[in-house]
Amino acid sequence: MKVVITARDFSIGRDFGTRLLREAGLEVVDYSQIREVGAGTEEAEIYEMLRDADCAITGPEPCPASLLARCGRLRLISRRGIGYDAIDLDACQRLGITVCRALGTVEGAVAEHVMAYLLYFARRVDLQNQTMQAGRWTRLRMEGAKSRTLGLVGFGGIGREIARRAVPFGMDVVYYNRHPNKAWEREYGVRYLDLDKLLAVSDYVSVNVPLTEQTRGMFGREAFARMKRGSIFINIARSPIMEVEALREALCSGHLGGAAVDVFPHEPCEDSPLLGCPNTILTPHTAPYTTETFEEMNRRAAQNVVDFLQGRLEERYVVR
Repeated sequence: MKVVITARDFSIGRDFGTRLLREAGLEVVDYSQIREVGAGTEEAEIYEMLRDADCAITGPEPCPASLLARCGRLRLISRRGIGYDAIDLDACQRLGITVCRALGTVEGAVAEHVMAYLLYFARRVDLQNQTMQAGRWTRLRMEGAKSRTLGLVGFGGIGREIARRAVPFGMDVVYYNRHPNKAWEREYGVRYLDLDKLLAVSDYVSVNVPLTEQTRGMFGREAFARMKRGSIFINIARSPIMEVEALREALCSGHLGGAAVDVFPHEPCEDSPLLGCPNTILTPHTAPYTTETFEEMNRRAAQNVVDFLQGRLEERYVVR
């Protein structure tokens, strides 16, 4: 059985994933060592890598129906990560290709990244350091995080991990989810609000929903206008969930107090319309990018391949 790896940085750290696959007796071709594959990689290039693969370990690179139909041997796509919007699931079902993901491996690191954004705006240690380094004693009184309202749009694994970290900071955490659960209020210390109310009262809004037809363009001019004046918008989910030009307008007009964005329409992205926007942090899709997280994602993605081939893949990792 041939396993082709296109997920970038697959051999990072202690390389648990590749070793696990080889110890299972599988033929491994690791393109992550020689190519930079991502969301903007052309279909023709991906096909050349996957054309004779039995199993593939992929990252955010697109796997449309036109590609999958030509990969006649492909039986499994093991997503190194938890999002799967780049994969045509309907085509996979028609073609008998199983799709699984590394559930439970990235949520903590992404939540940590959101908290880093939040604390940046709450305390602006960077500005305080700049003045000190310039030989000036300028004390900046900041708003802080305590008692501020954090609105979580989406309350899946990532939203819950953010709540676990924000509540101990003394923040008032509210959430919006299509299927609210009263038990979450006791377990995570959060409150449910409908989306309009959440946007109106939140000092920070973090978007943590998957990209679907329902969430595509969810944050445009109308949604940004409903947000509290001076509030901060955070997107670590997927770029198409927001309208980039609308976010730029809301920032440049002063209606929003800032934004932090980790996801872009094409990656690598060096020409975002958000470049130069006031009070805006841009990071190159690094929310899950810690050594420990990548080691665990790689190990889980590889283990899913081995378990699938041995007929014991756990249902919770399978995408339906």
